[in-house]
Amino acid sequence: MKIKLLLSIFICFLLCFSFKLKAQEEFNMDDFAAADDTEIKNFCNNKVINLSPTKLVSISYDFVSGFDLDSDNGDALSTDYNAISPVNLNHGLRIDANFPVISKSSVIVNATVSHWESNYNVDNVSNEHGLATRLGNTPLRSTRAGLVVFKPLNEKNFMIFQFDAALNGAHDFDEFQPDFSKMKYSAAVLYGWKFNDNTNLAFGATRTYRGGRVLHIPIMLYNKTFNDKWGVELLLPARGAVRRNFSTKSLLMFGYELEGHSYFLEGVPNNGLGFPTNELELRKSEIRTRISWDKSLSDFVWINLQAGLRVNYRFALDQDAGATEAIINNNIGMPLFFRVGFSLVSP
Repeated sequence: MKIKLLLSIFICFLLCFSFKLKAQEEFNMDDFAAADDTEIKNFCNNKVINLSPTKLVSISYDFVSGFDLDSDNGDALSTDYNAISPVNLNHGLRIDANFPVISKSSVIVNATVSHWESNYNVDNVSNEHGLATRLGNTPLRSTRAGLVVFKPLNEKNFMIFQFDAALNGAHDFDEFQPDFSKMKYSAAVLYGWKFNDNTNLAFGATRTYRGGRVLHIPIMLYNKTFNDKWGVELLLPARGAVRRNFSTKSLLMFGYELEGHSYFLEGVPNNGLGFPTNELELRKSEIRTRISWDKSLSDFVWINLQAGLRVNYRFALDQDAGATEAIINNNIGMPLFFRVGFSLVSP
């Protein structure tokens, strides 16, 4: 009796197991209706393999070797004028921050803040050299804040929007009274293509003060990684570089950057030349040809060393923001520069 009972249980178990296998084989998820018919949209990202690291916070110090500040009368000054003063050292602190505000696959928004200083150690200033006297007494300072938006449109195309506002001048902090009517505004817009993880390309236009005065010009973005060792990073005409990767933690860059601002100046001695001592603009623009080395010290901390030539593009004193002819033109030669900095980078 027990044997018959056990045999019956075993047969029932086999039948149930075979029915379960058959049910699993015939089960199909496609037989069920979707709970949500919304199609999931994919977007391209802003990353290119082996690109130089995105710096969240950077603190650096910039040194420029000695040069002569050679000043001559410009087209807006009818009086003949010339004065030369030696600058022993031009140096200053630079702080840059890039904070993510929104980070989604559909949009990335970063807030940017920066503060740059430029001190001029001037000795033996001639009595006729008002600009050298002013720069020797008070450093040039630039404080900027802005937004950068990366907006992917689909898996291939994207747009980039950039806007910032800057207060530039020669002042000490204890006497600084911001005049927002002197604020400088810059902006850019680009439309681009993400071809693959090694290449992106974009074209657009910008309003910029990199030339020392306001310019409205076309721009091009191009990032290309050729292999594990070589690549290029371009944002023309602002900067461009050939990249040599030694590893994911170390790289060299060979290239240039166009740096420039327009600074509001007050209290520049005119030495009887007839131009106003206030409401002046110093148009400062320079091309920095450089070799730059980035090296990871830890997962998030990097060191950056730069060395190269500072080539003067514009260093002119104008009467107001809209002037196109200079009161005083200045030649500052091609001195060497060196910069050392530390950064917190995006993982």
